[in-house]
Parts: sequence; structure tokens; C-alpha cells
Amino acid sequence: MNLRKKLLIVLISIAWLTPANMVKAEDCHEARKWYNEGLALSDDSEREASYYQRAIELCPDYFEAHNSLGEVYKSWGKYELAIEEFKYACRSLSFVEPRNNLGEVYRMQGRYDLAAEEFIEAIRLKPDFRRAQNNLKYVYKRLGKYDFVIEAPPEPIPTAIFTRIPGMTLPKGSFLVDLQYQFWEQEAGLTEDLFVGEKPPLLYAPSKRKTSVHELIWGIRYGLTNNLTIGLIPKFFFKKAEVPIGHWGIDADPSVAGIGDTVFMTKYRLWGRRRTHLSAFCLLSIPTGDDDAEGESQGVMRRIPLGSGGFDYTPGIAFTTVQKPFTINADMSYVITSGRQAGDEFHCDLAVSFPRFYGLIPIMELNYRWADTAKRRQLFQTHRGRPSTIGPPFDPRPGGPITHETTIMEKGGHTLFLSPGVQVFLTKGLKAEFGIKIPIIQPGDAWAEEVVLHVGLTKYLF
Repeated sequence: MNLRKKLLIVLISIAWLTPANMVKAEDCHEARKWYNEGLALSDDSEREASYYQRAIELCPDYFEAHNSLGEVYKSWGKYELAIEEFKYACRSLSFVEPRNNLGEVYRMQGRYDLAAEEFIEAIRLKPDFRRAQNNLKYVYKRLGKYDFVIEAPPEPIPTAIFTRIPGMTLPKGSFLVDLQYQFWEQEAGLTEDLFVGEKPPLLYAPSKRKTSVHELIWGIRYGLTNNLTIGLIPKFFFKKAEVPIGHWGIDADPSVAGIGDTVFMTKYRLWGRRRTHLSAFCLLSIPTGDDDAEGESQGVMRRIPLGSGGFDYTPGIAFTTVQKPFTINADMSYVITSGRQAGDEFHCDLAVSFPRFYGLIPIMELNYRWADTAKRRQLFQTHRGRPSTIGPPFDPRPGGPITHETTIMEKGGHTLFLSPGVQVFLTKGLKAEFGIKIPIIQPGDAWAEEVVLHVGLTKYLF
């Protein structure tokens, strides 16, 4: 084979491998001019269609031109041609509009299953695509799938920080995951009138009760239907008590750490519109925390419960409404306890949020709680020993441990917190929150929280 034939074969191969529709940059630039001419008309005329067709001839992957040409075909009733153009435009993963348009053509043809698939994909790519949401709601109704019908709010409704349960429920199949951290201290005197029955010798007993609490809460909620949300909320605690015993000059700080009680939540929306929602909820506290946990420091042992030791049941009702520029969240509940570590409680919370800037939501809350009086067993033990000169009924052996297990009466009363806070949306569906609960009304001698600090992260998964 001579050189001329070899060269001819190479040229033929190159021509064969080179796409016939190889597009030049200047062709696509020219195509955009034709496309803009068609948009300027927007009258569904043959002339408008010809402009889009010319743009596609110059630049075959001009997805916007395919979509616009499909819309013209749809207006003419030429559904098969429209489907072909929309399918081509759907090749662009960043262009969501053709998915909705393709679904609308299927809907017009009565092919509701195919239409639903396209609308679902459009919403997956763009969760706040209202047109696709409304179309999906319509085809679900036509298919008789009423449990799947979504009534999406026109805008995200802010929730509160300490008024944790809003009136809304999650859409079917969506998740909400949050992580919260709280810190507070509680303090009360240890006077003789608190003891029920046997009283320990005050000479060897602490002079006060003071505990600092670090609480970590991880919660997950799931929209079982559009009106029913379920959730699981486990808790983790680190608690440290201060045990001052003046007789021996001891200032011990025993501590415990571990899993607390786990809360199972169900919430059902009784009534709702786009800006107003009313729900009933129930919280079941499962005793996964050790109510007999004990900590030791400087030879002093103290019982510091991590859990309640029983099942607590909390029915309640929650309400949310948007009255621009404010969003109001409120809930009311009653805690029915086993009485082992705490008495029954009544809660009433009110929160008002008022967006000021994009992604920044200041919140002001009032959190009221009434607690009943309760009785619980308290363990106190020291290995410090006692002088041998002390006779019966005390142990005369030097160095012997002193143990007191007695019943303490926890007095109840009314507590009211003023709770300012702020929420910041970091990215779409992810927000951080910061809040502080300040007691403005407290029972004088009750075992109640002081200032509560709160930090949290919440992520919505649709």
C-alpha cells in the first residue's frame, strides 16, 4: 500500500470518528439569539416554534430551547412531540423545569403514574418546587392516594427553642434530626423538715444540695403520614454534685455519667392550614436511665439518679400560627409520673419568633411549670470513719463507713422562665440555635434549675 492510499485511509477514519454535529462556540452563540427571538414572541405561534427549531439545529444540546419548543407543542396538543422535546431537555441534571412539564403532559393524557414519577423527581431535585408539589397533589388525588397528598406551606414556619413541640407535623417520608446540649445548676438547702421518717445525724450530713447537669439530647422524628409524626429522643447526662460536710472539712464532688431516660413521641395533626396548625401529642418516657446511679469522691458516696425509674406519660396539645411578621408557637401538657424521683408536672409554653434578616430568627419565650411535691430515697455514705469515743447507737469502730439512706421530700411549686434565643440557618435545611432560660419566678426552697444554657443543631431531611 503506497503512501497516498495510507493517507486517504487516515483521513476517512478521522472523518468517520468525528461527530457530524460537532458544535462550534459561535454556533451556540448564534443559537441563543434565535432562542431569545422566540422568547420575545411567547405566543405559541409557528414562528416562535421555528426560532427554537433553528436554535436546536445550531446547538443540538440547547436544553432550554428543547424545553421551550416542547411547551409550544404542548399548547398545540401535539403531546408526543412535546414528550420527545421534554425528555431531551431532561438530560440536563441541573434543569428541573422539563421534569415538571413532562409530568404535566402525562397528566393531560391521563397517564397519572408516569406523571407522578416526573413530579416526584422534580421535587427531589428542587424540594421547594411549588408547581410540581401542586401537580403531584392533583395526580395523587386522581389515583386515590389521599394519604400521600401534600399540603406544603408557602414558606418554612419557624419553630421555637424551648417550646419544642410545634403544631405542624412532618410531611410523609421526611426526617428531622437534632442534637441539643443544655447545662444548668440546681441548688437547695438540706433542712431537717425535708426528711421523712428516719433523719440522719446532721453532724455527718451535707449542709446543702447542689448539682450541675450537662445534658446531651439526640432526637430523630419521622413523618409516618402527612398528619402523623413519630420520634425517638434518647438522652445522655453528666451530673456532678457538691457535698460539703463541715464537721470533717470535706468538700466532695461525686459525679455520674450515662444514658438517661428515652422519650418516644407521637404527634397527630388534628387540624391544619398553610399558616395555622393544631396537633395532639403524647410523650412516653422509657426508664432507660439508672435511677440508682452512685458517684464517689473523697470517700463520700452519693446517689445521683440518671433516670426516673418509671414510665412517665405526657399527653399534650400544640398550636402554631403565622401572623406576619410573627410566628406563634404554644403547647400545653401534663406529665403523669411514677413518683419515684419527681412528682407530676403541668407545662405551658408560649414562643413568639420574628424574622429580622434572611436566615436569622430571634425568639422570645415564656415557659411555665408547676411541679407537685414528691418523695424519693436518698443515699449518703462516707468512708471517712468516726471517732471511737462516739458510742451507740453509732458504730464505735474507727474508720468504719457511715451510711444513711433516707427519704427526702422534694417540694413542688410554680416556676416561670423568660427565655430569649436566636436561630441561624447555616445552609438549606440546617439551622443552629442558641437560647437561655432565666427563672423569674421560683419556689423559695424547691429543688429547681437556675439559668439554663442551650445550644442545638437541627437538620431537615426531605
